[in-house]
Amino acid sequence: MELRHLRHFVAVAETLHMGRAAQRLGMAQPPLSQSIARLERELGVKLFERAHRRLALTRAGASLLPEARRTLQDAEAARAVARGAGTGTAGDVRIGFVSAASVRAAAVAGGLAAAGVSDDPARAH
Repeated sequence: MELRHLRHFVAVAETLHMGRAAQRLGMAQPPLSQSIARLERELGVKLFERAHRRLALTRAGASLLPEARRTLQDAEAARAVARGAGTGTAGDVRIGFVSAASVRAAAVAGGLAAAGVSDDPARAH
């Protein structure tokens, strides 16, 4: 299953009109119809009821529509992550800050621990 077939399916499902979907996708109607037919053959189900130049989603088509949308969104997110990582505009940046008070507190705590002093009442001498 190709993403372009899903993109075509979503456009037709949203418009329920091959001509308007083709226009929205910037393509001619015959290749769009062929793309939908290929997707239907690949899935082994009819996605649209065709009658008197009208389209309606079948049960299979209605079930596929939210999954197709999600798949296209996930593919776009993956593309954005890959591009961002490739250009260095995305990724993890970790910045730490230690104030002087934190350093002093750590030194005091370390000194107390070395001296055997504990703030745990159960371990106090």
